[in-house]
Amino acid sequence: MTSTAYSLLVKPDRIRIYVQTLRSQPSLAIDLEADSLYSYPEKICLVQISTPSTNTILDALTGGDASRALGTVLSDGAICKVFHGGDYDIRLLKRHYGFEVRSIVDTMIGAQLAGRAKVGLADLLQDEFGVHLEKRYQRANWSARPLSPQQLQYAALDTAWLLPLWRNIREQLVSLGRLEWAEEEFRLLQAVVPSPERGPSCFDIKGYQQLSARELAILQALVELREETARAWNRPPFKVLSNRVLLRWAQSPPSNRGQVVQTPGAGRDLLRRLAPQIVAAIRRAKSLPEEDWPRRELTPYRPLTPEQKRRLRRLKTARSEASKRLGLDAGLLVSSKTLEKLARADPKESKGLLEDSLKHWQLHVLGSAIRRAL
Repeated sequence: MTSTAYSLLVKPDRIRIYVQTLRSQPSLAIDLEADSLYSYPEKICLVQISTPSTNTILDALTGGDASRALGTVLSDGAICKVFHGGDYDIRLLKRHYGFEVRSIVDTMIGAQLAGRAKVGLADLLQDEFGVHLEKRYQRANWSARPLSPQQLQYAALDTAWLLPLWRNIREQLVSLGRLEWAEEEFRLLQAVVPSPERGPSCFDIKGYQQLSARELAILQALVELREETARAWNRPPFKVLSNRVLLRWAQSPPSNRGQVVQTPGAGRDLLRRLAPQIVAAIRRAKSLPEEDWPRRELTPYRPLTPEQKRRLRRLKTARSEASKRLGLDAGLLVSSKTLEKLARADPKESKGLLEDSLKHWQLHVLGSAIRRAL
């Protein structure tokens, strides 16, 4: 029976000693807790690691540079690292510490390829082991100290069952002849990189399409002010000012402090504190010449020709038939966006495009049917 007992390591010297013991492990499970709902930019607060015999939580805040010792373990290709839904964690490790993570396994991806209907960790643990995973700490502030025993137990459970879970899912993939599919996906996951940093954009705000070009200039000034404030206050942007408030101001700009403070949907104390900057940002945006207003160059949508529509219908039929035959979600087999791209292509060029657009395992199970459809 898997143990859910855990050890919490806080002091840097203890973390360093523990990390050294991981060098002899053939496999380990790993998960992170960050504080994206409470800090900006987010921080890694805990690193949970399970081996076949132990569950350990590293305090990444108090551990300081000791947590960086993990880099040699994570980059060691001889040690298998088991994640669940690891894309976010791997990007965070690369961005925060500059770590490379090799020999990755992801139980969520494995479960998807095994045709499991529910691939969340709580569902899989319930189905495989009858284990109930508590969800009430999903939105906890992991940067707050001290953490309660209940929070730490919740964190430990995120990795305690991952190694036996992977053993079960691996057996299912082997029996289905799909282990190589999963291994290809894991190699791609290993190669993910953090998104490049870019400034805030008014075009990221849902509802920007309702605004005129001049109003977009005001919205851009407001999102830049919100970003600057969020970083200064170490607070996520949505906890400074909501998108709804920014859109309201872009369409009906307040011209003085009193109008700002009376805005519904935001705290009065916060509005009083920010009112001078808000009014100044709006005035600057109003004074911008037209050539400096934000513009988004969009490629106009070209309707499909009748022949392209016929090709797309055939492609979707081929995907649907494969989805039913394999018991896999159609979107997992190949995205609708990719099918449309193939339908639009010159049939003479479709072979090369097909090989560039699909993964090897997708080509194996769907390539012949797609070629016939094209």
